[in-house]
Amino acid sequence: MDDVRLVDLNRAFPSVKMLEGADARALLEMCTPVQMLENSLLFDEHDRPDAAYLVLEGRVRVERSLESGRRVPLGRLGRGHIVGDMGVLTREPRSASAVVEDDLVALRLDADTYDSLRAESHPIALWLLAEIERRMSERVASTYSRIARLKDDPSVADELPTETAVPTRWYERWLRWVRP
Repeated sequence: MDDVRLVDLNRAFPSVKMLEGADARALLEMCTPVQMLENSLLFDEHDRPDAAYLVLEGRVRVERSLESGRRVPLGRLGRGHIVGDMGVLTREPRSASAVVEDDLVALRLDADTYDSLRAESHPIALWLLAEIERRMSERVASTYSRIARLKDDPSVADELPTETAVPTRWYERWLRWVRP
């Protein structure tokens, strides 16, 4: 696999520009590049959360098992999303499985490395928390919208939402707060 470069990270996560260049490069050094083929299992429901994945290319389907054994797709995450973030934050077993839908190129951030960054309030940890917070807000809003639509049209339950990363300028306000 070709080395992942800073330009790849910037393209997937435009907000990484808020980090100092040395911090962005350090993030690349802390992460392990991962490349997986379609239909590969990134992690399984109930696994120990050992890492989060910053998606640079490809798409991951997040799904959960019901008591009946049927697997229900919850959504698709692609470039600019972090997969496995909840497990790394809470250290609770994975609540869903992640299956590679389109060949994946990602950065694997070890949970212990993240914990160390967070313990020292490192700018990388603050950036990651801001990214996770933004994506969680988007997922919650999308879920509420889907629940409301279900009341009018039960067939919506069969739709698989695709989360689309939209570059935003939120980090410019955040950057002024962090570095006055």
